[in-house]
Amino acid sequence: MSRLHSRPIKVWDWSIRVFHWCLPVLLFLLWYSAGDDMDRHMLFAQALLALITYRIVWGFIGTPYARFSHFLYHPKHIVNYLLVSHKPNKPIYLSHNPVGGIMVLVILATLLFQLTTGLFATDDIFYNGPLYMYASGATTKLMTFLHKKWFYWGILLIVGMHILAIVMYRLRGEGLVKAMVTGHKDAPKARLADELPATAAFPWIRFVIAVALAATPVWILFYYL
Repeated sequence: MSRLHSRPIKVWDWSIRVFHWCLPVLLFLLWYSAGDDMDRHMLFAQALLALITYRIVWGFIGTPYARFSHFLYHPKHIVNYLLVSHKPNKPIYLSHNPVGGIMVLVILATLLFQLTTGLFATDDIFYNGPLYMYASGATTKLMTFLHKKWFYWGILLIVGMHILAIVMYRLRGEGLVKAMVTGHKDAPKARLADELPATAAFPWIRFVIAVALAATPVWILFYYL
């Protein structure tokens, strides 16, 4: 991408960047602790639940580029993007492009599925998920199977696709990793497809609300029931 007419634009707020980099760390810790250190595995699961809940809430009330309404597009728009995505003068999206927006939903749905199955899972020795006692034996057996197998095949597949997409965009001149580190993205104004008016300040009141809502399911599932 030529930088002649490019300028850095603030896209990702600090909380989105913290969410993004905490996610792979938590996934690794969950994988590493599974089976051998279930006390920590449960704590990491609580952190992941809070993190995913926060991202969902922030997708509705957060900063402009982080909102689902900004980066989820009509199917016709997605098809049009795919038709021109291979061209050198393709449109540049500051937030997630139409395909990337779908990937965000897939990742969130996959992780929510993993978390949900874990709520009903058991190791048949010492540890049960917080909802284990509320389901039948057949249900908990199925959930345990899905929880243990889905991680390796479902989540690892999604992670691999995400890394591949990052590499492909890097080769084509878009530094997605850098933008998620600095919060800014360099882009030529003439090719921008989704620029929004600059925001003056971080919405701290909405952030506190999002954090409170993110903590609520953790408290109910792991400490109240």
